[in-house]
Amino acid sequence: MEQWIALLLLISAIWLLQIRKISDSVPILAFQSLVLALTAGAMWYQTKLSHLLVAALLTLVVKAMIIPAILHYTIKKIDVHRQVERVTSKYAALLIATILSVAGFYVTSRLHLPSTKFGEPYLPVSITFVFLGAFIMIDHKKALMQGIGLITIENGLFLVAQSISYGMPMMVELGIFFDMLVTVVIIGILSFRIHSTFESLNIEKMSNLKG
Repeated sequence: MEQWIALLLLISAIWLLQIRKISDSVPILAFQSLVLALTAGAMWYQTKLSHLLVAALLTLVVKAMIIPAILHYTIKKIDVHRQVERVTSKYAALLIATILSVAGFYVTSRLHLPSTKFGEPYLPVSITFVFLGAFIMIDHKKALMQGIGLITIENGLFLVAQSISYGMPMMVELGIFFDMLVTVVIIGILSFRIHSTFESLNIEKMSNLKG
């Protein structure tokens, strides 16, 4: 069961690199967060650790519902239902994502990272999430996609904490969720400001600010 959930998480991260429109990223991110909530919920069921149940509920409400709603509102407000702009081609991105996924599994096996009994299947995927999130930020030219990459990296770090130590203390978890929510709001505001100034979300146009 854990292997199938880990596979779903991996597919969701690679899927983000194959979208045609920016708006397509929102339901994929919501699905990814929903599966993350499922992993925390499954670990709570197996360990009975109460903070995992809190993490699962917060992930469901904040990451799978509120954050996608903010991103959807931002996309609707600035009307960027357009095709994504990336540095590499769609097929090159798939090839690089495959290589990064293999690298994530290889690094995890070579570093012999400690893992919990129920979190072990998720550890290679969590490291791969960090790699793929960084690649999304590098590969895409639209500012909003930089935020999607950042959220993917945070999802990876969330999964690392769950895999190694069944999550973090509750106060730390609450602080991280609050920071993530504020970050997404700032991403939305910045995207709106960039679009209103340059009539585009392409970060390459920000080079016009240079004197």
